[in-house]
Parts: sequence; structure tokens; C-alpha cells
Amino acid sequence: MSTPASPAVIEELTRQIRRLADRADLQDLVFRYASACDRRDEQAWRALFAPGARARYGKDDWLEGREAIVSWLLQATAPATWGHHLISPYSAQTAGDEANVLAYLVSHQVFESDLDTVTMMTSRYQLHCRRGAPGWQIAELVLTVGWFEVRRADQSLLP
Repeated sequence: MSTPASPAVIEELTRQIRRLADRADLQDLVFRYASACDRRDEQAWRALFAPGARARYGKDDWLEGREAIVSWLLQATAPATWGHHLISPYSAQTAGDEANVLAYLVSHQVFESDLDTVTMMTSRYQLHCRRGAPGWQIAELVLTVGWFEVRRADQSLLP
């Protein structure tokens, strides 16, 4: 026969479940962001960023507000015919309805101007996220580029 758990044990288990659920939700937020970048998904970007969000991509100036971020993303990805963001969330530190997430990225993009060239970038994302009625959203995003290179290969051999 099992004995009922004490209120303290139940409270601790509830905290642990919340922490794990938050971590999973934040990882999913990062994965959805990467997928939206690959698909140029304007609706997804609008859902992922909080209305008052801000972002800084590399050495570019700060973008203030969700609409400015979405507009910048649409313009930055417009020439791409294909993209792949392989992203790895490394840590998620939560404090109530606020969280800081660190993620690493290796991305590849092919641009319509030269289909035989791929641009590869390794980067680090630092995200400050906020939980609201729609769930976790990105309140601040900082992308730091670590490496950037261009590779060329004849793509006419592809099926």
C-alpha cells in the first residue's frame, strides 16, 4: 500500500513539472522561429514576437516593435530561394513569466542570384521571452554572427 504524498512533495513535483513544461515550450518557440525563417512565414513571425518586441541581427541597428522585425525579416529573406536553419536551444532559464534562452545556429541559404552558391552562417541567439495569453513569445532577440562563408558547387546534377 502506498502512502499519500505530503503537500511539500506535491508542491515540489508541481514546480519541477512547470520547469520542464516551460523548457519544452521555450525550445518549441525557438524551433518554430527557425522554421518560420526557412519558410518566410509572416504569420508565424507575428505570432512568435510580442507586440513590443525588439531585435538586433548582427551589426544592424535595433528593430523596435513586432511589425518592424517582421518587415526586416521579410526583406532580409526575400532573395532566398532555399534556407535551412539548424538550431539548438542550449539553455532556458525561467523566472515566473520571464525567460532567457540561449540557442546556437548553423544556417544555409541559397539566393536566386546564384543557385550554385550557398551561404553558411554560424551564430548565437540570445532571447528574452515573456509568457502571456498566447503563451511564450520573444520579447527581445539578439543574433551574434560567429562565422560566415560562401560555398560554390554545380547544382545541375541534382535530381
